[in-house]
Amino acid sequence: MSHPIVSSLEEAIENIGAYQREVARHPHLAARMKQVHVWYAHRTGKGDWLFSHSKFIGYRANTAAAYISGTQDRTGGKTEKVLNQWFETVANDNRLGSELHTALRAFLAKHGHDGARSDARICIARGALTSPMQSLRILAFDRIAVDPAICGGRPHIRETRVRVADVLDMLAGGATPGEIVEDFPYLALEDVAAALAYAAATADHRIVDAA
Repeated sequence: MSHPIVSSLEEAIENIGAYQREVARHPHLAARMKQVHVWYAHRTGKGDWLFSHSKFIGYRANTAAAYISGTQDRTGGKTEKVLNQWFETVANDNRLGSELHTALRAFLAKHGHDGARSDARICIARGALTSPMQSLRILAFDRIAVDPAICGGRPHIRETRVRVADVLDMLAGGATPGEIVEDFPYLALEDVAAALAYAAATADHRIVDAA
């Protein structure tokens, strides 16, 4: 039997939403979650992550009944080949990867599972987080570390003892990013950008005057 494959990112994302509803209503669908190797994630306007897998989101207007009845005829190879046009894998060893895996564990726990497969990976839509500010914030939290044993617990460039405050002081004093990298050859221009982005991210909060 031939099952129509989605033809757009929008259809795939609609199916991610449908999966949340279907898996909540059908225990037999939830029981198969532990077998999933590749998860696809979509962030809602409220900032919540929704998850599904290729054999569900890759076929048009999918439902639990259609998925279960057609399991033998549906393959992840077909759907992943199409979905790869619109989605990319998120590395596990950065802030976004950690955030996604934490959200996925919580989602699986709601349905009786103690976590994903050890080799599970997560994909998001290409370009979903590529606005300049979003990219800088991801860069900041990838390259900046806070460790009580280093620099007195102050934020610093990862794997160095150069504090974020040191970079900001040099920039405030008129040094250019290129000059900073020349003076500290173990730094990269991305580290200077990360220090600025980190400062911007941590300063972006409301101040309430209680007086």
